[in-house]
Amino acid sequence: MTTAASRSEATAALTSSDKDVAIVGGGVAGLTCALRLSERGYNVTLYEKAAVLGGNLSSEPGSVMDHDVYPHLFCDWYVNFWQIVEADLGIKRHEDFDPQVGVKVLHDPNAAPPVSPEKTGEEQPTYQDLKNATTPQHIWGNLWSGVLSPPDMFLVGFTLLDLASQPFHPSNILEQQTVNGFLYSRRYATEACAELLNMILMEIWSIPSDDTSAAAYKDFLRPGLRFSSAMPFAWLLRGSLAEKLITPWCRQLENTHCRIKTGAEVRSINLRDDHKVELTLKEKDGKDGPPVQHTNVVLAVPSAELARIVMTGDRGRRIVDKVPKLSKLRSLRTAQILVVIVYFKEKLPNIPRETVGLAGSLGYLTFLDISQLWTSLSNIKERHTVLVLAASEAYAYPSEGEEWAHMMLKELARYLPTVKPGAKWNATDSNIDYSRSWYQDNKSHTLFLNDVDSDSVQPKAYYEDELPNVFFAGDFCVNDVKMATVEAAVISGLEAARAAQMRVEGESDITIAPRRAPRLAELLAMKLGLLPVAYGATAWSTVNVALSHLAKGEIVKGTITPLIGLSSLPLNYLAEWAGTIDALGVNSVSPADGRYVPTSSIQDALALGARGLLAAGDYLRQVASEVSLDETDKKTDKEADKKANLRSLLKGVLRAIDKGLQEPPPSPPAAHERRAATVRDKTAATAVPIDLRWVSAAAGFLKALGSAIDEGRGLPPGSGRYRHSSEYVRRHRAKR
Repeated sequence: MTTAASRSEATAALTSSDKDVAIVGGGVAGLTCALRLSERGYNVTLYEKAAVLGGNLSSEPGSVMDHDVYPHLFCDWYVNFWQIVEADLGIKRHEDFDPQVGVKVLHDPNAAPPVSPEKTGEEQPTYQDLKNATTPQHIWGNLWSGVLSPPDMFLVGFTLLDLASQPFHPSNILEQQTVNGFLYSRRYATEACAELLNMILMEIWSIPSDDTSAAAYKDFLRPGLRFSSAMPFAWLLRGSLAEKLITPWCRQLENTHCRIKTGAEVRSINLRDDHKVELTLKEKDGKDGPPVQHTNVVLAVPSAELARIVMTGDRGRRIVDKVPKLSKLRSLRTAQILVVIVYFKEKLPNIPRETVGLAGSLGYLTFLDISQLWTSLSNIKERHTVLVLAASEAYAYPSEGEEWAHMMLKELARYLPTVKPGAKWNATDSNIDYSRSWYQDNKSHTLFLNDVDSDSVQPKAYYEDELPNVFFAGDFCVNDVKMATVEAAVISGLEAARAAQMRVEGESDITIAPRRAPRLAELLAMKLGLLPVAYGATAWSTVNVALSHLAKGEIVKGTITPLIGLSSLPLNYLAEWAGTIDALGVNSVSPADGRYVPTSSIQDALALGARGLLAAGDYLRQVASEVSLDETDKKTDKEADKKANLRSLLKGVLRAIDKGLQEPPPSPPAAHERRAATVRDKTAATAVPIDLRWVSAAAGFLKALGSAIDEGRGLPPGSGRYRHSSEYVRRHRAKR
């Protein structure tokens, strides 16, 4: 006879067995998953192949300092990462992290900069600032920073805005395009704009723009398009990753009784008939040890290692036998980042506190002065400079060991004349203390590349039917962030933990904080407001390039090519304007992201479109009537008025978006009625063609809006109601 006590004991035993979880991989994804499950009473065993935890956020102990894998910028919008750091680990952001408003760019001293810097009389590098474009002041400062000419710099920001407003559908093969492919489809884009975007992608993610998935990059951009005067771009640790982040994380795991086993390499995995997962670990002598069994397994290893693991085991019991598509993991690409920690014998002058990108450098070099940042190095701060030098394109240095490290130092010396690397690594006539410097090729810490082909290969967190007790985590897994980042790794760890809890308990209290980002309609409103300025900037840039070719005696490139380009701009502009209006109308009645779109955003977008045309008009007339302006003309009151007009437009765009973000959604009944109307009219709303009639409508509407703004009448009041696309078109045609 079974008593209540025995039933209780059996239930407790079953629960204890079900809550057994092995996590393979001690990177951020694995640590996140381990933290969330162990704090809920799960029996977690964490296996890590390396001697230290952290994965791409790990550090190797050194004689003078820890050696991080590479420096990380933690974006301000990494909401799930910051929740763990601040709420779970008790780390204070403003004490242990340094706010970064932007980065700096240093141009090749042997190449002519896009904008000639002012002469200071000193032979010191001239840095240009690229700040987080969250205020009109920062946007305006970026335009005149000297990184690119003002029109090209404007087009970089506009391209990112345009990309963020695109409703890509990865399942549609026509929409599977690279960032370069997207740029090629935008007739306002320029070569200089493309080059800077390629530099940004290479220096941050080690992937060129002609490989980067446009859809993935778009989802990364959207959360950063928020506007706040106090919001930093990102945060840097004021110490090593091990000291400030991984050690507190491990301490928290130990408090929840998570068992951590480092130096434990999983050689193979077998799926047993009794629904257990069998792991074979590598022994110290290099041979396979006796297998260990776990009820649930989370694989949180890098993509290349996961591609190997799913193929191991006995045929018929392998993971890939249950989910054959996982064999495609072998096609996922990664890249290594070369890092040299350079310890100088002296304090170098004129080294900024921010991350610096070396434009045009071999291997896309960046450097960061950690002697100004790390609190643990405060004793050497005034006497020594310590730079972390990184190369995002490892193949640019065709050597091994200290040879490529010294080549990187020689490249750095081209930009910083105060750097004296000597003839070779360990040279005695150098101002570098080679005995305290360090280099690492990071072949075991590669970065996942978000190329176009990866979208269909990335694994899900859980395959419920095929693999009921195996879960996957890592920044390369399917997640909302898409681009390989710390936040993507954290979210994937949360997804795996939640799936495991759902499998065991039938429900989960593990939450994933949503990212706050502008709605697609709001981004389209911004694009519409700035579209005339973008095409004005394209005309300006075209003339600048033509003058450069003429100065070199290249007559064809200096006359015929720009004339053809300029003549096509009006038609390209009207086509782009019509397409944006159509997308804005469709997204208003049927939001792609399923969120409420304030009517004020649509109204303000139309007003900003007219203001944008007026602001761009001065520059377009200037391009048409003048070849160039001398230095005196640039400082006239007339030129100041033009800049004031553009400043006013930028402020108007930001105010419109802020207004839309603050406007509360309608009451549930009204929202329900609108959704019902959207369903009824869905076919009509999405079937509006963009034909030649749009060109006539667009021209007439712009003329009417421009006249209304000029005469001070303002825009006609809106009805406060949404219309489906066919009505939206007819309403604006009536304004001709």
